Amino acid sequence: MITLKWENNPEDQIQALMERYADLPRHIAKKHLQAAMRRTLKDGVPVLRSFTPPVGARRGRRKKGERGTTGKLRRSVTTKAKYVGKNADGYVWGVVGYKYGIESKKALWLDEGTKYIAPRRIMEQFRSAYNGPAIKVLCQEMAAAFEKADRKSTRLNSSHANIS
Repeated sequence: MITLKWENNPEDQIQALMERYADLPRHIAKKHLQAAMRRTLKDGVPVLRSFTPPVGARRGRRKKGERGTTGKLRRSVTTKAKYVGKNADGYVWGVVGYKYGIESKKALWLDEGTKYIAPRRIMEQFRSAYNGPAIKVLCQEMAAAFEKADRKSTRLNSSHANIS
């Protein structure tokens, strides 16, 4: 999971961008930050799918009637980005994972292991492979989103000045 708060970010680039976002009206900033997070996490879906084992990966065999497709578990990989809190003190978070339901339970069983299944540590592999590229892409997306947010804020301020 990636989280962005208005202060105390570990990366210097992200910290500088967050300070610039803090100068914008908060309703515009949170909208564009959430969109940047969503676009960043979209690239993580194929990475997590690549670490998710295919159907029938049990000891190299498939069940009777299973096809060669990758199955519902790989298709259930999804992303989510949200803004939590009020305008003044909220934060943006995003996560790449599996859709809620039986598929997410299967993913948990494969990741943590059970009495009969050895743990595969899918999420650890995903984090180690995707964390570095995600931060770089997030910085690029935040910079691009800031330009849009700044233009929107400028237009909003100029329209309010014309009304007054």
